[in-house]
Amino acid sequence: MADAPATRETISLDEGDVVVLLPANLSPESIGILQTQLEKLAAGLSSRSKENGQSYLRGLAGLAAYCAN
Repeated sequence: MADAPATRETISLDEGDVVVLLPANLSPESIGILQTQLEKLAAGLSSRSKENGQSYLRGLAGLAAYCAN
């Protein structure tokens, strides 16, 4: 997989950039798995944060759908 084409997505946040490197050829099934995992990540970060981290991370859950287009 190291040599496979990849899509690099950068999300700019007030705290800094988040860089996500994804295989360029994600299947619909893999996109669904990725979306679920990103939602779990966002929920975990939000619950650990004193601020409402959900507003900062809302775009993560939709990242898989964006990459599918």
